[in-house]
Amino acid sequence: MPQIVPVSDFRADLRKVSEHTDRGEIVILTQNGRPRWAMIDYDEWNAASRAQERSFARVILETERRERDGELGVMDGAEARARLRAHRAPCGEE
Repeated sequence: MPQIVPVSDFRADLRKVSEHTDRGEIVILTQNGRPRWAMIDYDEWNAASRAQERSFARVILETERRERDGELGVMDGAEARARLRAHRAPCGEE
C-alpha cells in the first residue's frame, strides 16, 4: 500500500520519507491535498521498466510472427462492429 505524504513533509524530512522507498514501498507525494508525484526505489523502477520493455518486445515479435504466418488480417468497420457486438452479446444471444 503506498504511503501518502504531503510534499511539505517530504521537504522537511527527506530521510524519513525515503525510508519507505528503501523498504520497497511507493510514496505518493501530495500537493494541496492532491496526488502529484510518486516515488519508488530506482532499482525497482528500473527492473519494472525493463520488464515492461521485454513484454512489449515479446508482443511485437508475436505480432510479426502472426502477420508472417498469415494469421492476421484487415477487416472493415462494419465487420469489426459486428464481431464486437457478437463478442459482447450474452451467451445464446446474437
